[in-house]
Amino acid sequence: MFLLNLIPLIIIIMGIFLLIKLKFFYILHPIQTLKFAFSGKNIKNSTFSLILALAGTLGVGNIVGVAFGIYTGGPGSIFWLVISALFSSAIKYAEVNLSARYQDSLGMISVIKSKGRFSGELAFLYSTLVLILSFTMGSLLQAEAISESARAIGDKFCTFILTGTFVFTAVICILGKDKIKNAVAVVIPLASAVYIFMCCTVIFKEYGRIISVSESIIGSAFDFSAASGGISGFLLSSGIKEGFARGLLSNEAGAGTSSFSHTSHFDCIEHEKDSAVPIKAGVYGILEVVFDTLFLCPLTGFAILLGSDGIFTGTLSEISDIFVFYIGDGAKYLLLFSVTAFAISTVLCWYYYGRTSFAYVTKKRFTPIFSILFILSFGFALYVKTPSLIFINDTILFFLSVITVNAIIKNIHKIRGLKFNNQK
Repeated sequence: MFLLNLIPLIIIIMGIFLLIKLKFFYILHPIQTLKFAFSGKNIKNSTFSLILALAGTLGVGNIVGVAFGIYTGGPGSIFWLVISALFSSAIKYAEVNLSARYQDSLGMISVIKSKGRFSGELAFLYSTLVLILSFTMGSLLQAEAISESARAIGDKFCTFILTGTFVFTAVICILGKDKIKNAVAVVIPLASAVYIFMCCTVIFKEYGRIISVSESIIGSAFDFSAASGGISGFLLSSGIKEGFARGLLSNEAGAGTSSFSHTSHFDCIEHEKDSAVPIKAGVYGILEVVFDTLFLCPLTGFAILLGSDGIFTGTLSEISDIFVFYIGDGAKYLLLFSVTAFAISTVLCWYYYGRTSFAYVTKKRFTPIFSILFILSFGFALYVKTPSLIFINDTILFFLSVITVNAIIKNIHKIRGLKFNNQK
């Protein structure tokens, strides 16, 4: 689909515009920005809020998405994925900053419907797309990753893990948002630590090849031989398209979906100074992109490229084999834990996103129907292999990005960056 080739152009143009608007504050003043993010009366609450925001973005996109990008777009996709983070971080800041100004649970929906012609229709369309995505990316894609990881262990253990995962997830969804918050706050830091350990082990044992792999990434990134020159060559480059698309799948910057986790239901930021809340929430959005796209995704990419020795077809079982080769048989269980933890956290957050969108579309009627359908879809996908959903998710994310960017442009005058003493 040619529309997906426009993703890099949209992210770059909008990202540059916002970086200039924000005067590059978090790039020129990273230490001061971090201090501001974790300042206030309760640092614990600030950290908790960031973890909750990360829960919705850290998922199989960091693992399966990166693997798919390497397989489809080559090693150069890793380079463009990292580059995309520079622009995506500004977009994430803008969408979260705007959403945090509304004291409700609707996130980007409130921003979209607040201003402009056809704003009501666009808000309805946006909600509908988020609702669909909650099933395709928030439920089915996560379940498929868990199922594939569990199958690598063995049939008996697989059935036990899948059943336990389904029961745990269903119970947490039914219990509500407070249990969701508590669950992901524990799971995400532990899962991240385990996964980082595995990737770093592979990279450390192959440290002698890091330079050569880096060279292959750079060389592949600027290989436009398969496409024509100029702007068309840029847009048609599979490495660029996959890099930006995998970045969007991973951090969702531009799609506006993470704004749901920054609104009142998940808001743990102290409100001692209301004018600072949107800025602090926006900075958390930037930190999401940094940890997700600038740190975790490249770790996955280097672990795959160093461990696969150039032969890789993009499956989770191959990633498992890489970790087993360098760490031992126990790596299968560690990867299963990380994938399951990431996936469950994403499922829980997307259950909340989807339920909020469903309530908006149906005017708060029949919401139990969504809960039933969502939980059943997750359980079905755990036991039955589903078709690849990457393309469907990419397409929905593209249209969400178009609507979100349009809303950001209409509300651009409301966006404020963080000012420092040496700035006018």
